[in-house]
Amino acid sequence: MLHNMKELSSYDILATDGSIGTVHDLLIDDKYWTVRYLVVDTMKWLPGRKVLISPMSINDFDFVNGNVALSLTKEMIKNSPSIEADFPVSKKYEIEYNKYFGLRPYWSGERTWGSYFYPTELARVPVENDEIVGEVEDPESSNLRSFKAISGYGIEAKDGDIGHVENFVINDETWNVRYLVVDTKNWWPGKHVLVSPHWINYISWVDKVVRIDLSRDTIKNGPEYDPNQSISKEFEDEIFTKYDKDRPWFWY
Repeated sequence: MLHNMKELSSYDILATDGSIGTVHDLLIDDKYWTVRYLVVDTMKWLPGRKVLISPMSINDFDFVNGNVALSLTKEMIKNSPSIEADFPVSKKYEIEYNKYFGLRPYWSGERTWGSYFYPTELARVPVENDEIVGEVEDPESSNLRSFKAISGYGIEAKDGDIGHVENFVINDETWNVRYLVVDTKNWWPGKHVLVSPHWINYISWVDKVVRIDLSRDTIKNGPEYDPNQSISKEFEDEIFTKYDKDRPWFWY
């Protein structure tokens, strides 16, 4: 199922023995455009502290009550490595995090989650200590970007500006960023459109600009996205048809 970031931020994050807080941010892998961690604000439970939760530790979504259920206890989360001392999050920190929770590294393999497409698949595979580290060239490096940092980046079509990143739409099985939500109000007032990360041909992290392989006119005549409506298969079909784009082979 598809969710936008603002929807996720309203969900209650539940450990096996109680609530721990709400989603404050997401950390996105800038190579695969996949959510590697939820940054959870622990609010009154652990005042002033934020913790990272991997999608590998998510058991279930309760769409009726707006909950995300974890496979972790509050005690396990409370004693997990602090991100306050290591932010942005480095590979060194991720290795420490994996060792603590006994998780395999998502970066060892050819697919989005190691040798798998889904974090739940990777989480089920038994892990040895030497497999937790994986292949890391530079332990101090980081491939993770904050959603809150990317929100507001300018979006450029092939022939000019079209707006800015306002939100992400995320698949809750693969945890890939399915779409960037673009607010075109400075160019085409009142319209929101969806663009796939697969259409990005350039990103400047310094200038905070994302360039996509579409013309302004194509986007202007494309389907409008209503953030208050769920995204149906028919609407996705319309997006790819209007933009004359092929779906990635693993889309469905």
